[in-house]
Amino acid sequence: MTTVVDSPAPQTAARPSAVTDTLLLAKRSIVLMSRRPISIIGAVVMPVMFATLFFTIFGRVMERAGMDFAQYLLPAIIMQAVFFSAMSGSVWAAEDASSGMSSRLRAMPIARSAPVIALLAGETVRGLFGSAILIAIGYAVGFRLETGVFGALALIGIIVVASVAIVLPYLVLGYALADPEATQAIGGVIYFPLLLVSTLFVPKRAYPGWLQPIVQNQPLSRVTEAMRAVSTDAATVATNAGQPVNTTHAVLIALAWCAGSVVIFGALAPRVFGRTA
Repeated sequence: MTTVVDSPAPQTAARPSAVTDTLLLAKRSIVLMSRRPISIIGAVVMPVMFATLFFTIFGRVMERAGMDFAQYLLPAIIMQAVFFSAMSGSVWAAEDASSGMSSRLRAMPIARSAPVIALLAGETVRGLFGSAILIAIGYAVGFRLETGVFGALALIGIIVVASVAIVLPYLVLGYALADPEATQAIGGVIYFPLLLVSTLFVPKRAYPGWLQPIVQNQPLSRVTEAMRAVSTDAATVATNAGQPVNTTHAVLIALAWCAGSVVIFGALAPRVFGRTA
């Protein structure tokens, strides 16, 4: 007499959860950052050094010209902190790609977008952390959130959106090159022209007439102008800029630039990650 033994039903692999995978990998990114405190210090110390340099050199000159330079300068320093976080994130991405970590993650049953979003979230958290410290330091040199609670919330929102829009292209760069040194070098080449040909540290009127349209309408200038508009009294913003600034208009243009970056590089990032060695 033979006994029939029912074989167990085949188990299907659990479908990856993008939210769970992203949260776990974001925790990994933050833990790794905490083990490299120099990366966090660099994201704050470098902008503070630039702030000290520019405030020392240009502060009295700008105040003699009628500008409130503390209100004008701090949003620019926050933008610097966001960029330094983005460049650090590109190096993390390049290290993951060159070390084989990206290949290991692709072989695991996780959502394809999770590693990219997790690294993006970690860098955004670091950018917010650095921005909070910079605002506290700014209060020591005369900066004030003159537009109340709603202005402060709007400033935080712009910082978050700008962080996502700036970090994403740098992550694409890091995954595409898979070389930390080359990524860092090219990241600086992209950053410094945008920094120098902008209204971050001096107003548009300080540039030659033929260069002013480029200076005013490039993304860093637009996002920084939106930060100033939501954090500073309208009269002070107009005095510093040399012309009236419509807050709603400034914010919408900044969000449009950020949305374009997120759409383009948000689509590219998972594909570049999927091709890393």
